[in-house]
Parts: sequence; C-alpha cells; structure tokens
Amino acid sequence: MADPHAAAPARDDQNRTMTIIIYGLLLAALFNGITAVVAVILAYVKRDDMRGTIYEGHLSNAIEIFWTALVVGVLGCVTIPLAIGIFILAGLYIWFIYRSVKGLVRAIDARPYH
Repeated sequence: MADPHAAAPARDDQNRTMTIIIYGLLLAALFNGITAVVAVILAYVKRDDMRGTIYEGHLSNAIEIFWTALVVGVLGCVTIPLAIGIFILAGLYIWFIYRSVKGLVRAIDARPYH
C-alpha cells in the first residue's frame, strides 16, 4: 500500500522546481525579453496549484516583477528623450535583478519569498 504522506514531498519538489524555472525564465529575459512572458504565464497557470504552500508568495513576486517591469520599462523608454529615462531603466534593471535573484535563492533553499 502506498504511503499517502509520500505525495506531499514529491509535490513540494515539483513546486520548487517550477518556481526555480520561473525565476530562471525571468533572469533569461534580461537577454532576450520574451522569456518573461513565458514566466508570467506559467506563474498564472500554477498559481492555484501552489496556493497555501511556501511557493505561493514566489508566484506573486514573479507576477509583480513582470508587470512592474513592463509598466516602468515603457515609462523609462518614453522618457529617454528627457534623459530621466536612462535612470529609470537603470534602476529598473537593478530592481529586476535583485527581486529575481532574491526569489531564486529563497526558492532553491525551499524558503518562502517573504
């Protein structure tokens, strides 16, 4: 007879792996841009599966990273002619890396984002 408690650690490993993949896709977007779209789609699709786990906050973080980067990135691009856009984009780049790496490290350690 199968142990019903064995499914929980396997599920946690799957959630952890998916979270790490999502952060990896976000970080890859620094070079290609498009993988951030894949990351946010995965985060939305897996959100219900991870509700109530330590990875729920990670998905919320990934979604927040995507939408904030999109909005602030557009704002930065629009304001480049005013010279402030360069500073906005530089700050966004640093913030994006910080939030993604922080989440990735916490996911690897199987810790919640917050």
